[in-house]
Amino acid sequence: MLAVTSYPEVYVQLTAAKVEEQLAAYAALATAVKGNAKAEAALAAFAPGYFNSMLLVLDHHFMHRMRGAEGKDGNPLNEVRMLSDSIMEHDGVLRENKTIKYKADKSAVGIAVGQTIALDAERFGTLARAYLAEIGKRFP
Repeated sequence: MLAVTSYPEVYVQLTAAKVEEQLAAYAALATAVKGNAKAEAALAAFAPGYFNSMLLVLDHHFMHRMRGAEGKDGNPLNEVRMLSDSIMEHDGVLRENKTIKYKADKSAVGIAVGQTIALDAERFGTLARAYLAEIGKRFP
């Protein structure tokens, strides 16, 4: 497939709606298990793998995006690329990408190079929303 230079607004909106549905479903599950220590612990153990996988799904929705349009300034598109690559290829430890000017303190999730990627609902939601907003700006 050729590199994609634009995405229909409705596609971006539908993807955003899917993200919000999953976040709401997770929140409902967290509410349902509240007060049950064993269930809360199980959900806490489940969350990083689930949200790391959700990040891969989000990246896959826009996997053919043109890298040139993505930029290299450490924006949310770059952050998702680095996180996804690291989850798939480096056992979930964030690796540097020499073509991207990534700074953990300016990133959406604050994960530094060398740290293990373990997203939770809040961090995934923050990154996903920033990513989709950036997709809308750079790939109209």
